[in-house]
Amino acid sequence: MIELTRDDQAPRRAREAVTGWVGRSHPAREMLVLAASELVTNAVVHADYGDGRHWLLIQLAQGDELFRLAVTDPGPALPVPHHVPLQIPRMDRNAEQGHGLAIVAALSRGRWGTHLLPHSRHRVVWCHLDVQPSEADIESLYPTAMYGEPSPPTTTVTTPCPLSANTDEHEAHLPY
Repeated sequence: MIELTRDDQAPRRAREAVTGWVGRSHPAREMLVLAASELVTNAVVHADYGDGRHWLLIQLAQGDELFRLAVTDPGPALPVPHHVPLQIPRMDRNAEQGHGLAIVAALSRGRWGTHLLPHSRHRVVWCHLDVQPSEADIESLYPTAMYGEPSPPTTTVTTPCPLSANTDEHEAHLPY
């Protein structure tokens, strides 16, 4: 797990951290780096700001077949209903924003979700990526993510995913 300052350099630092964790030659590196960059960008842009809210955490866990990439941010500043905005069904290549979660959904083949940690209300957005994607998997995913093809069905999960650490243990490591 790594803590980053939530600023415009966080996506670059996240890409560097993921590369450091898996190495430059890992077959899933490109997918992990892209997913990390998108999740961190969303945390930088969309999490509420305020005193003590300029941080985010990145966690990468590896199972036998899947990586679990999770980004934790301070979450909403006010106790309002929590939801992740739906992405447009077909991405507009000319749009300057709104592609991040659609890219993550495509890269993870719909295996992503979000939840608020119960005691702190910090938001966790996670995805699962294949540990050993084939070359065909990689080639088939990038056009979907980049060129506006329909993405796979996406389910927003409101509970921690199977590869996540115990919620209470995870919260114990948060800085605030």
